[in-house]
Amino acid sequence: MNLQGEKLVLEIPYGGLGDHLFHSHLPRVAKEIGGYDKVYISSKSLFRHPDNKQLVWELNPFVDGFVDEEGKSCDLDSLVKKVGPNSSTNLLDEVMFAFGFDNGRRWNEPEVYYEPKFIPEFHKVVYDPNYLSWIGKVSDQEAMYFFKNMGIEFEAIMKIRSEKRMYVLKGNESIIETPTLFDFCDLIFSSKKLYCLTSGTATLASSFGKSAVVFYGAGQQTGFRHSKLHTYIFIKNNFRIRFLNKIKRFVNRN
Repeated sequence: MNLQGEKLVLEIPYGGLGDHLFHSHLPRVAKEIGGYDKVYISSKSLFRHPDNKQLVWELNPFVDGFVDEEGKSCDLDSLVKKVGPNSSTNLLDEVMFAFGFDNGRRWNEPEVYYEPKFIPEFHKVVYDPNYLSWIGKVSDQEAMYFFKNMGIEFEAIMKIRSEKRMYVLKGNESIIETPTLFDFCDLIFSSKKLYCLTSGTATLASSFGKSAVVFYGAGQQTGFRHSKLHTYIFIKNNFRIRFLNKIKRFVNRN
């Protein structure tokens, strides 16, 4: 079917940075493989922060603008379940297939067209403990126990943004706060080594070709470990810690 002259409108019904990055390769693929002349982003798409819109879509040279109409979307929840431990595809591939495209590549990476700057004061071993989507079943205590046993140390930790975090502060690390998403991009690019969770941080890092050590817990779906650039490390449940926490909660209630 010849689609020359036709337009594609993408609607992203998920607001997270990572959610948008999972779709970020589609405009280029739609024009290079799908034969579309114009690709637009529906204004009905969800954005948790306006910086996400600017970074992922407004700077994308393959996006022709925003339109106030419904667009084509896919169900990420069902697609992520298609990617198993031994899968030959990743989540970005499955998103591409859902829109009817196949560029012949596997394990596609997200695409961002912002050129990050190297900031000398960000050249540290950095850990971002923040996340929004579920990273699996793992507690702060289990993470701290794991890092201690593995001898993992951080020079700087990202400032806590919400109650969703895997906190491991010991007291000798510096705290880094980035006012904008673009400052955060500079931090990722400039970091000496990056540790994070299976969150938007890991997805953003892979869009810059930056490798990271990425932690996750029990029950987190394989599909969210989508980049061959990263080293993914499972933090298993520590039943001794969980048993002691249960006793502590019982004592506090009584």
